[in-house]
Amino acid sequence: MRNLRSSGFVLFLCVFAQCALAQTPMEVDWPVLADPDGQQFDDPYRDLTKQQFESLMALARLQLALRAELAEEERTDLEKRALDLSQDLQSQGLDPDWILAQREAVAQRRQRAALATNAELEGEYVELRGYLLVARDIENGAMVAHLLPDRGVCMHLPPPLPNQVVKLAIKQLPEPLGACIAAAVRGRLSAAETRATIPVFDDTILLWSRWHLEVNEAITSGIFPAENG
Repeated sequence: MRNLRSSGFVLFLCVFAQCALAQTPMEVDWPVLADPDGQQFDDPYRDLTKQQFESLMALARLQLALRAELAEEERTDLEKRALDLSQDLQSQGLDPDWILAQREAVAQRRQRAALATNAELEGEYVELRGYLLVARDIENGAMVAHLLPDRGVCMHLPPPLPNQVVKLAIKQLPEPLGACIAAAVRGRLSAAETRATIPVFDDTILLWSRWHLEVNEAITSGIFPAENG
């Protein structure tokens, strides 16, 4: 009888431990939300200086202009300017024609890096720390809470990449609540695409999300403060 009681007690402890473990959230840092395979790619534009990039874009515009029907004098002038820019870039160790030829491929790689989500986080119970922002859902017009990695949007900067924006399914927003207030949220994470708008002066900007979080706990202060909040 004692052995049975002991076995039952051990079983209870095991079940209790498993339940506790199941409710322990995985603390997730924002960069982990992106598909890791999509973040590593060749981007010849990444290391260009501002001046090099501007020269390259000027060269691209000149090359496009040279495709049109032009008077001989105008064509000669554009060809000289294009040659000067090309030679200047080459003197800096760059191959301008090759870099310009990579534009479409780089755009596709950047899009994947911005949109692709980390499949290993699908369905996981997680804790995320960031900043709450309410935006209007484009599909149904409802005001919906989102979690962002920083306060940039509230300072009129461009929104984060879509795989760095998490739409929150939350019954009641925590108090206190303000624009981009620091918060920590816990819940079940899944990949889902939604779009919302944020009012900025007399216009709106798009807030594109690739994540959905079923929230069961959200705190703006106390035991789960957001970093740098």
